[in-house]
Amino acid sequence: MKEAGIILVNIVLLILAGILAEFLFYLDANKYYSEKIPYFRHKTDTTVQSLKDNMRKPCGLKYNKKPILIYGCSVAYGFALSDEESFGNQLSELTKRPVYNFAMSAKGLQHAYFLLKNDEKISPEPEYVFYVFINDHLRRMYVDCNKIDNQNYLTYHIKNGELIENKQGTLSDKFYLASGLKNISYYGLKNIFKKQIFELAKTYLISMKKEVSAKYPNAKFVLINYDNGYYTELTQERVAELEEEGIEVILLNDEFQDKFKMDSYKNPASKDIFRHPNAKAWKLVVKYLAEKYDL
Repeated sequence: MKEAGIILVNIVLLILAGILAEFLFYLDANKYYSEKIPYFRHKTDTTVQSLKDNMRKPCGLKYNKKPILIYGCSVAYGFALSDEESFGNQLSELTKRPVYNFAMSAKGLQHAYFLLKNDEKISPEPEYVFYVFINDHLRRMYVDCNKIDNQNYLTYHIKNGELIENKQGTLSDKFYLASGLKNISYYGLKNIFKKQIFELAKTYLISMKKEVSAKYPNAKFVLINYDNGYYTELTQERVAELEEEGIEVILLNDEFQDKFKMDSYKNPASKDIFRHPNAKAWKLVVKYLAEKYDL
């Protein structure tokens, strides 16, 4: 009986510790928002429409040249930039082309793949499809970008070389503790599993390229690495692996001699570690792309 009592006490203490940890992770998540986020919140599965509700509208539809598609996260979307200042609009106005910016804040590789696979075709066929990559897209393959999200976590696993969507609405979607521990685990283990992490990212990119080729046989898929001095895994060795798969890679910092590490090219409204690009940075990128691809 004494041993049973000790076991029961330990179980109760573990439950209480879990509740306390859940509450602390919840408070930590709330400190990034101006208004308190309710603990119990309705979350929905990811759909094409739910993603497109958070995108910029297409621009330059009046132009007759072949369109350009953009995929990525808040960097390509243009965090804290006006429509006129954004990557897509600047690209459209300089090249006189329709531009569809499918980038979404706090999203990543799996969301771009999901859209390419499930969204309707763009007509007329685009000439280029740009995916703007940042290093945090690797972490987002395993855990939500934000600690609070209104959508269940979208992710895939590899089976027989193909991407298989995981069930949405798992434990990490329901509890702050589970999501927080998952995030901590990623940072603790990422150096041990570097190869596996990159293999998953490479599979996403190869799968995206396949979807582009299937929908738009004449379009070119290009990976643009936006690195503003924040740690990146996209080394020359990794780039070579992607190029072997037929994926063209642009390393912007190599092209611009690390200009994007300078504060004058970073958005002052972006208070996070990464520091998003400002309109001045995108002006340089747009001019470079227009000249490189004769857009």
